[in-house]
Formats: sequence, C-alpha cells, structure tokens
Amino acid sequence: MRAFEPGLIASAGKRFVARTAVAAPRPSADSPTERRKRWLARNLTRDRARAAAFEADAHGIPRRPPETVRSLALERIIGSPDLLDINYLELAIAVGRAVCRLRLGDGAATGVLVGPQALMTNNHVIDSAPAARAAVAQFDYQDNQAGELLPAQTYELTPELFFVTDTTLDFTLVGVAPTSSQGRPLAAYPWLPLIGQLGKADLGDPVNIIQHPRGGLKQIALRNNQIIDIPEGKRDFLYYTTDTEPGSSGSPCFNDQWELIALHHSGVPRMRNDQILKKDGTPWREGMDDPALIDWIANEGVRVSAIVDALRVVALPVSQQALRDRMLSETAPNPVEVARAQGAVGPAIDGTEPGGSARSASITVPLTITVSLGGATAPALTIAAPARPGLGEPVATGDVRITEAVVIDPDWTNRKGYDPHFLGVEVPLPILSAAIKAKTVEVLPEFRKGNDKYTLHYHHYSLAMHKQRRFAWFTAAIIDGDHRFSLPDRDDKWFIDPRIDPATPPKFQCGEELYATASTDRGHLTRYLDVAWGATRAEAIAATNDTFHFTNCCLQLSGFNQGKSRWQGLEIYLLENKARKEKRRMAVMTGPVLGKHDPVYRNPHMSYSIPVPLEFWKVCALERADGTLSVTGFVLGQQDITSLPGFEEKFDVIAAQVTLADIEHRTGLSFGALKQHDHFAAGGAPGTLEVDRPEGRQKIRPLSTFDDILV
Repeated sequence: MRAFEPGLIASAGKRFVARTAVAAPRPSADSPTERRKRWLARNLTRDRARAAAFEADAHGIPRRPPETVRSLALERIIGSPDLLDINYLELAIAVGRAVCRLRLGDGAATGVLVGPQALMTNNHVIDSAPAARAAVAQFDYQDNQAGELLPAQTYELTPELFFVTDTTLDFTLVGVAPTSSQGRPLAAYPWLPLIGQLGKADLGDPVNIIQHPRGGLKQIALRNNQIIDIPEGKRDFLYYTTDTEPGSSGSPCFNDQWELIALHHSGVPRMRNDQILKKDGTPWREGMDDPALIDWIANEGVRVSAIVDALRVVALPVSQQALRDRMLSETAPNPVEVARAQGAVGPAIDGTEPGGSARSASITVPLTITVSLGGATAPALTIAAPARPGLGEPVATGDVRITEAVVIDPDWTNRKGYDPHFLGVEVPLPILSAAIKAKTVEVLPEFRKGNDKYTLHYHHYSLAMHKQRRFAWFTAAIIDGDHRFSLPDRDDKWFIDPRIDPATPPKFQCGEELYATASTDRGHLTRYLDVAWGATRAEAIAATNDTFHFTNCCLQLSGFNQGKSRWQGLEIYLLENKARKEKRRMAVMTGPVLGKHDPVYRNPHMSYSIPVPLEFWKVCALERADGTLSVTGFVLGQQDITSLPGFEEKFDVIAAQVTLADIEHRTGLSFGALKQHDHFAAGGAPGTLEVDRPEGRQKIRPLSTFDDILV
C-alpha cells in the first residue's frame, strides 16, 4: 500500500466542501415522512435478518435461536425503539466472514469478497497487477472471546484471473486463489453482491463498517455512524461519521440490512482555501506535521452503484468477462447458510460443528445479554470463535459455557515443573541474586527438587515466591503446540499451596480475602491454556488445574484490563507464526514488576495490606524456522505509556516489546546468556522508540499489532 497521500484526502475535503456549500435542504428528521422511513427501515432490517436465518434452517442447517432472550428484549423500550431481532447479529457475523486483512509488504489494509474468487479494495491499496501479486489476503484474522488469535487463512491474489482498477473512484477488483495456503477452500467464505440500484442508504441512516484498523484484528463499527451527506445528481461518493483508522482503507460499508453500500477510502479533513487544516485551525504542512494533527470531520466512501457502473463499461479480456458477469448477475450465497455449513472448516455462528462437537467464533459488539431463569443467572449470551484444534479456546456447548471442577493432583512427587532443555537448547530459569534469595520463600524440604530450595514445581511450570509481597517473582512454563487439548473452562476455584504454607492462615500467599471485592480480579500469571498439553488428556487436565494455585495468581484492578486481550494472545501468535513448524514449542516466563512505589491495597476482608503491582513482564523463547534461538521480552502496564510521545494515537493497548536487559533492571532478576538471543536488543526495527530513563535510554517498540513483534 502506498504511504499516506495528502492529495487523496485533499480531494475528499474539496468534494465535501463543494457539496456542503450547495446542499439542498432536507426534510426534518422529526417529520412524519422521516419517521415513516425509519419505521420501514427497522422492519426491513428485521425481515432480512430473519429471511437469511430461515433460509439456512430450510436447508437443514440448524441453529440455536435464543427465543427467551428475544422475548425478554421485546418487553423493554427505552426512548426510541431501537430493538432489532437477534438474527441481526447472526447476519452481521456471517457477512463479516467475507472481510479480510490485506498484507502488502510492511503495510496492511482491508478487503472484501464481492464475487466468486473476486476481492475488492482501494486503488490506493493495490494499484497494479504486480502489487496484487505481492499481496496476500488473510481471512479469520481476529481473536476469540478469550483474546486468543484464530489461525488465519492466507490466500494469494491472482490478477491474471481478474483485475480492474480505477483511480478516480479509488477501487480495485482482483482475483483470489481458490484455496488457502493452509488448504481451506475460498468457498468456505461468503461473497457479497454488488447492487447497482440506488436507494440502499439515505441521509441519517447507519453505516456499519467491518474493518482491520491499523492492520490489526477484525473490528466492527456499529455506533455513532450516520450518513451525513449524499450528493444530488453525482452519486459517486457518500459521507458518514463511522469511525475508521489507518488500515481501514478498502473496508466495506453496510446499511442496517447488511447490504454493501460503499467502499471506504478516505477521511475528510477540514479545509480552508484548498488547504488542509489542523485541529488548532492552522494549515497542515506536508512532510512536517503528523497526520494525527489533521482536523478530520467525516469519512468518505465510494458508492457501490458508481463502482457497478464503472465495472459494467470497462474493457476486459475475454477470459475475465465471465467472472464480471457472475459478480453482477449471479445470486450470492446466503452468508448465514455458508457460515453454518462451514462449522468443520470455518467459524460456525452458533459454535457447533457437524457431528455436534462444539467450537467457538466471535465478534465484539456493544451487547451483553444476561438471562435469569429459575432464580439463577445464566451466563451472558455469547457468539464465540473457533480456534485451531488443540490450540484454542476451551470447548463450549451451545450458548452456555461448560466448566469443570478444579481437582488438584494430591501426589506432589510427580511435578516435574519447568524443563530448561525442553526446546533442545538450554533456556534456564531466571537467576535469583543473593539479595532476592533472602526475600524468597523456601520450599519445605520434602517438596524440593534437587538442591533448589526456592522453586515450586507444578505440572509444566515452576515459580518462585516473594516472602513479603506474597506474589511470584516469576513463573516459567513450557508449551507444546503439537500436543495440546481443547478443554472446558475450569471453575474459578483457587487453592493455597501447602508446600510453602502448611499452616492456616497462610503466611506467604494471598488467598480469597485479597479478591473478595468486586473491583478486583484473579489474574493468572502462567495461563492455564499454555499448559493444556500432554501425552494424554488426563495430563493436560492435571496441568491446567495446577495453574489455579494462589502462587500463580496476582491482583489485577479493573483499569489494568485494557491491554489484556493482546497480552494473552502473544504465545499463540508466536507459536503459530514464528516457531519452528516441525517442533512448535516455546518457553514462557512471566511475572509482576514488584516496584518500590506500587500502591498499597487493603479491603475490609484482609488483616494485612499489600502493594499491588502495576506492570507485568513476559519473556518468550522459541526455536525459529532456521533453527536459531530467539528470546523476546514484553511489558504490559501503565507507566511506559506516559513517557512515549504520541502515545494516545499509537497505543490502543498498553503493550510493548522491550529488551531483556530492561526487564532485568525492572525486576532485579537475571536472564544470563539468554540476552545473547535478544534480537530486538541487537538490532531494533523501524518503529522502535527510545525513552529517557534515569538509568539511560530505554528501547521500546509499541505493539499496535502482533506483526510489530521482532523475533
């Protein structure tokens, strides 16, 4: 994708200024005519969603309609009637499966399937056949409800099959390979029809955009998204307030019936005398001012009707005319039916596969529905996302998440713990200095492994505890990506480890009293999904249960959780994309930064006070495809963000890649020879920032997406 182009946005700004200067008056939003139109639109939305679901039902593809939720929802009208049938969400998720992320060298954008083996994006994203050949389309580039990254399906673009581009309307249509590099057929995803007729959207109507903002995971904009202008007589563009970000170029714009109405292509800046203005009202200077300073007042989309007109008249080779005809005349597949039918190979809408085995698929929308039945509160209704077998979210059945009781293996002698030779090369535990050992809990002699009196060993992970802080200095786990099991959720029941606290109350661990108030959360250090592997299912279950010891838990306040989802997905991303494919293994060390100035916490249930850590660190070690060892370090917290210039624009989560040396400085731990394999410390990369610290300049790389990680 070409770099930020001032000429493109200036053209959009001039068009908008010209439109608003001569715009004809429109009917009042409160007039009887407008109210009637809104009523008709709501009914059309409901009927279209129901029709899509009922058609899928008619073909024998079952669903799990939450009739109780629908009936409860219909009982409550607050303000204007904005309720929609629950099938609206199913249709939205099904349609969203046609949207993909485009990878273009170091850039990223969004695309959408609009025909059998035909994808649409902007001309300023892909402007030539060679540019198309250098790009790939990634479907299912999203996470599930636990923040786990789904296995993306990568398809090559094939301009020899079809290629049309238009600089004026800023669109490109390009062919797509029939099968992904992972073996999934493109037919597993729906394609959306290009409807040439006008009337699909009107002033004040919602514009819903499914997109990959900043090249990141798939998101949807459903709120504050009205059309604010439709040109009279010139139907090429429309203007709306729906949120987008860099990387959203090429995103499809939908009406509330989930019909494709426009192709998003540009923001609209405030203009004066043909000059782009900044938020302070002064002219924006190309090459000198950050684009983030521009005063954006709207977004501009290329109308589908204009794209259809251009596509009908363009001269094409005979070999490409048949595909154009199919795009413009063939009935598109029912997206709900396609989604349900692909349960075995793609995200299933209701979380099930043929044969009844449950999976999960997800899209984040501003909706939570809780149903109370028989005096008990049922789990919130979710539509979940599938993960790769053995690598993803625990299995759920239907609309209700199934949990299993946590039962701790009573035989403490069989805990092998962390294996430093698990990767085939030595990745030792963090080294404790003499000063740290003096503050570390000693394991009772009968539970020690060798001469090490400071390390507690569990199934697949080990840790060391701080005496006074009652939290772990570190936890260290080993992950075998080829021998993982999909397991049900564990009950949220935690246990005191008797190997360091044989008496009651515990002296070196915080128990339930620390987490007794609503504003606190029990945060796993070693994730139970990381250790859900083994030669047998029983071994995997024993390992996941072991993670529910308070030694592996740390207090997390609600304000910390904004970066949690991407933090939790780091391991899966690195295993899937960076580890050696024939031996997908990784070692992960995690811990809190136990700072001297951490705020002190105490609730009415506690007989003691304790400082709460505000930062957490993680170190991941893996064998790369070339056989070399790579060790990467990360931090998640609040402090760094205030030190980085422009952080409000750059960081949508508070996560950054740092050097192992920096983690050593923060924690007092030592990683020894592992620092020799810290490639980020050795070379850095574009986008790396340096922050002045009392101890010197500290290297930080913001993580806007997983692809920002240097391994």
